[in-house]
Amino acid sequence: MPLFKLYRLITYTCLLLSSCSINALEIIFINPGFSNSIEAESNKTGDFWFHVSKIMQNAATDLDVTLNIKYANRNHILMKELIQQAINDKPDYLILVNEKNVTSHYLSKIDSKNVPIYFLLNRPSLASLEKLRTNGTNVIGSIIPNNRVAGKLLMQELYNRVSEKTQAHTLALLGDYTTPAAVMRTQGLMDFLAQTPQVTLIAEEVANWSEQEGFTKTMAYMQKAPEINIIWCANDAIAFGAKRALTQLNKQSQVIVGGINWDSEPKNISALDITIGGHVFLGAYAIVNLFDNHKNANHWPLEHTRVNIFQPLNDTNKPLYNAISANNLAKIDFSQFSKTRPDKVEFTIENLILALE
Repeated sequence: MPLFKLYRLITYTCLLLSSCSINALEIIFINPGFSNSIEAESNKTGDFWFHVSKIMQNAATDLDVTLNIKYANRNHILMKELIQQAINDKPDYLILVNEKNVTSHYLSKIDSKNVPIYFLLNRPSLASLEKLRTNGTNVIGSIIPNNRVAGKLLMQELYNRVSEKTQAHTLALLGDYTTPAAVMRTQGLMDFLAQTPQVTLIAEEVANWSEQEGFTKTMAYMQKAPEINIIWCANDAIAFGAKRALTQLNKQSQVIVGGINWDSEPKNISALDITIGGHVFLGAYAIVNLFDNHKNANHWPLEHTRVNIFQPLNDTNKPLYNAISANNLAKIDFSQFSKTRPDKVEFTIENLILALE
């Protein structure tokens, strides 16, 4: 090949690659949970966050987005380090989770103004958002589920199972004291209790999202208060711990247990009586929103959004749950939810189910 043709080919290729790199959308997500590479014994908080990441990757693939996921492994020191690294890398967008308010507290102390930040599933309070804005932090929006509705819905479903048979005596195992999702789910529980005086709250105890703490605290309370016949749990991991304890006490048929997340049951632990879920898809919805904003920020600006997406697991949505558990969501084309599509459809559980068919 003549040298001038080779030079022209190299030049054209470089320009093409340069153009692609300019237009490509790069997102970093700091996942507070565990990756699949971590030993299962290290993860006592369930597989929710792993599934969030897998579904986000599916959406990123459909939209031709470069998504880089970093796992904090429930280590808040590591989470801070990963946030700083991500800010140094200057992605187009950084997706963060305000778990136990650690993220917002850390952002208020560092310079992050050059990276647009989008909160997923847990966002700072309005006061914290204002403080971050004053600090120069570039928070561009958030997407969270209506956790207050989830907490109330879970208690309603549990109560429906026992109300016709006997008095309801409830043990509430909470997530933690500070994470927004935990606080709002607890508030939803309290909303229901305030409206339903027939339910007796025996005790409420923080279980730190942990299967092991769910087990330990259920063992203790069932021996103190054997009349307990409902255990409300802030997530499925806690609920599976409660189930394990009830099996050991041979009381599994006497107590209704429910949680939130649509997690797969661990080996040797029976399925939960109630599980509320759907919010596992909001990470994918975040990718869609950022993709649209990147295409046309003026036309599709980002905002702080609360989504009513929670549903009890039932026969209608069970195919979606099974697909999540099997990591088999390839049939869903997440680009159909983009506002850039003339045939765009709403991001709902019902449409996600239809996309599987």
